[in-house]
Amino acid sequence: MSAMTIRAYRESDFDAVVDLWRATELTAPHNDPARDIAFCRATTDAELFVGEADGRLVATVMTGHDGHRGWLYYLAVEPHRQGRGMGRQLTAHAEAWLTARGVGKVNLMIRDTNTRVRDLYAAIGYAEEPRLVMAKFLPPPVPQPEPGKLETEITHLEMHARPGTAPVLPDGADVRIEHVQAPSLEFYRYLYGSVGAEWLWWERRVMADDKLAAIIHDPGVEVFVMYAGGEPAGYGELDRRDPGNVELAYFGLMPHFIGRGLGLYFLDWLVDRAWNTDQIKRFWVHTCTLDHPRALGTYQRAGFEIFDRETEVVDDPRLSGVFG
Repeated sequence: MSAMTIRAYRESDFDAVVDLWRATELTAPHNDPARDIAFCRATTDAELFVGEADGRLVATVMTGHDGHRGWLYYLAVEPHRQGRGMGRQLTAHAEAWLTARGVGKVNLMIRDTNTRVRDLYAAIGYAEEPRLVMAKFLPPPVPQPEPGKLETEITHLEMHARPGTAPVLPDGADVRIEHVQAPSLEFYRYLYGSVGAEWLWWERRVMADDKLAAIIHDPGVEVFVMYAGGEPAGYGELDRRDPGNVELAYFGLMPHFIGRGLGLYFLDWLVDRAWNTDQIKRFWVHTCTLDHPRALGTYQRAGFEIFDRETEVVDDPRLSGVFG
C-alpha cells in the first residue's frame, strides 16, 4: 500500500468524507456533516484536511482556533487502516497548521467510551486535564435573505368594539386635528414621505399620480393631519371602502415629534373617529418589524389585538433610488 498524502478538502470530497465519518461513528443526530463542513470552510480560522492513499480518500481531520486555543475535530481513519500511523500523521499536520498561526495550545474532546482514540491521543502527547465541560445546543441560524432583499414580519391586529378609554391629550400640548378632504398630491406626498421615510414606506412614493389620487380622493378614505404648535406633527388615514370594515391604512408622526406623548393620543383619537358610525363591525391595522420598535405595543395599548402574523421578503427600496 502507498503512503498517505494530505491535502485540503475539496467540494468533490463530500460524499467520501461523510461515508468515512459514518463508518467511524463520528456522526450523530445533532451533527449535520454538511453544515459542519460549510461552517468550517466559511472562515479562515479553520480547515478540513483529508488523507489519500491508493487513490482514495482514507482519513480526515478538522482543525480550527478561536483566537486563543486550537481544537481538533473529526479525526477519522478507515477502520481497516487504523493502527498504521495515519492518525498520528494527520494530527501532526493539524498541529503544524495551528502552530503557523501562533496558536500555543490545542484541545480536543472525545467520548469517554472511545478508548481506542483516547489511547492514540495519549501516545502522541495529549493528556487529560481536570476540566468540567459544559455544553448547550443552540438553535440553527435563521436563514438570511439574499442581497438586495429585506425580510420583515408583518403583524395584523384588529378590534371588534369601541374601546372604553377616551383620548387623553398630554398636559400643555397645543394640538388640533383636521380632516383634509381631497388633499393635493403634493401635500399628501409631503406627509407620507416625511412620516414614513425612516420606516421605509415606499409604495406610495412610486405610485402613479392618477392611481394615488383615486385612493386619497375616494369618499371612503379619510386623511387626518395632527398639528402641534401650528405645524404638521403627523397624519393618519382611515379606509372605509370595505363595508363594515375600517382599516387604519397609515399612521405616524413627523420624526421630530416622536417621544412627546402625542402618538398614543392621536391613535386613540383615530380609533374613536373610526367607531363614529354603527356600520363598522371591525377596525384593523397591520404593522411590521420595519416600523418603529414601539409601534406594535402602541397599537395593543390602544385596544388592538393580534390575529395573524406572516413573514415577507421584499426588495430593499433603499437600493432602488426611491429614497434619493
